[in-house]
Amino acid sequence: MVPGEICAREQARPLNQLGLTVILVLATCIVPLVPAVGEPAPVALQEQMPEPGIERLVARVQQRLLEVADLEARFVQRRLSRFGSVLVEREGKLYVQPPGRMRWEYDQPSDLWVSAGEEAYFYLADDHQVQVFQPESSEASALPIMYLAGRGELLRDFDIEETDWGPKLAPGNIQLHMRPRREDASFTFLVLEVEPMTASIARLVNVDRINNTIDYQFHDIEYDVGLSDSLFDFEVPQGADVVYIGG
Repeated sequence: MVPGEICAREQARPLNQLGLTVILVLATCIVPLVPAVGEPAPVALQEQMPEPGIERLVARVQQRLLEVADLEARFVQRRLSRFGSVLVEREGKLYVQPPGRMRWEYDQPSDLWVSAGEEAYFYLADDHQVQVFQPESSEASALPIMYLAGRGELLRDFDIEETDWGPKLAPGNIQLHMRPRREDASFTFLVLEVEPMTASIARLVNVDRINNTIDYQFHDIEYDVGLSDSLFDFEVPQGADVVYIGG
């Protein structure tokens, strides 16, 4: 249920036995060779380039993520079966302050996921447990939700093409299939659903290496609301078990 590739609660419980299925994100990536000036790009590189219209859209999305001071939104998080049926559904409130600061407040149970810099924290209320994600485990290539907070670079990190993943949240939205260029990414691919007029991300779908699918949907998005820095502070609750992931 970790937002950001958040772990679904059922996936988080095995952490008590350190059977960790960490959910989502990204760091550095392989940069393709650049052809000499005046030479055409190699065919293999041309095949990786998104269509010009898609490239412009993705560049706008990236710029939007970096330009906003902050945002808040409601979210719906669904864990899907291989056949697309909903196994678990949760809702809550998301707060983002780029670059890299996020807070996911779940309704019931009142779990909490906070990223405030190098580390990220996921508090499981029912288990009274805190999972601490070390820096390499809270990068976008390991935890894709961090792209929502301006971590990583979409055009650099992915091979991108338009897709038809499923019913769109709104007419006119565009769905993008995002295949990571890093071979060690924690996920097989992402789907971004974008509202093209505003370059806002309405949905992020994460499909991990063992075919777990987490579908994050965002609505009632408000930008530049003046969030307090204290929202991104985290203190381990007294008596909570602490599990370190990565490092």
